[in-house]
Order: sequence, then C-alpha cells, then structure tokens
Amino acid sequence: MKKHRKQSVNVFGYKRLVDVPVDDELYKIDNHEEYQRRRSKAKHISLDDFIAEFTADVMGNYEESQLLECLLEALQTLTEEEYQLIQYIFYDGFTEQETAVILKVTQKTVNIRKHEVINKLRDNLKDWL
Repeated sequence: MKKHRKQSVNVFGYKRLVDVPVDDELYKIDNHEEYQRRRSKAKHISLDDFIAEFTADVMGNYEESQLLECLLEALQTLTEEEYQLIQYIFYDGFTEQETAVILKVTQKTVNIRKHEVINKLRDNLKDWL
C-alpha cells in the first residue's frame, strides 16, 4: 500500500490539496503525532488489574463468575513468555513490531506466537465460546 501526504498545490490560482506519494520514514514523521494521540487515549491497564476489576464486576453473577474461573485457569496454563506477550499486545497496547523489539524477535515470530497463544486459550475456553 502506497503512503501519501496532503500537500497544497496552486492550480490556476486556486489552492488544492493533493495526495503526494511519500516514503515510509516521511509518512511516519507526518503521522507520529496522530499515532501518539490515539495511543494516549487508549486505556492502559495491566492484565492483573483487568482480572481484579473483572472479578469485582462479576461477583454477583454466577455464570460470569464461572467464566472468570475458566479464564483464570486458562491464563494459568500459559508460560511466562506467553503471558507477557498477551500483556504487551492486548493490555499495554504495543504493536507487534514494538513487542518484537522488546522480546528481541521478529514481528513475524510475535504474530505466530500471538496466534498460538490465542488458539491455546480458545481451546481451554471452548465450552464458553
């Protein structure tokens, strides 16, 4: 997918905005502020805090408390690395690329591991899905 930026061009005395193709680095520079704004709006919560809040919300509902129990059991089957991966991507809001840098692996590896963890959780929760 080609990346573009808006640029003002004078056409017959009228200013028009046109899309001009740009390279990846210039596109990142142009869109960095928007990216930071969107990211700061995202609610950052740790997985442990999420579980604590979720627990408090579902205490009165038996079915949801059963789901919570199964979810906690499923999360306990994850290795430390799998748990961290889920934490980084789904709760800290990191992209796969950012997670790859943190874990010192490729983005493709992060993607593959993410899907493996999701499938593992899905298998553990198959009665609830």
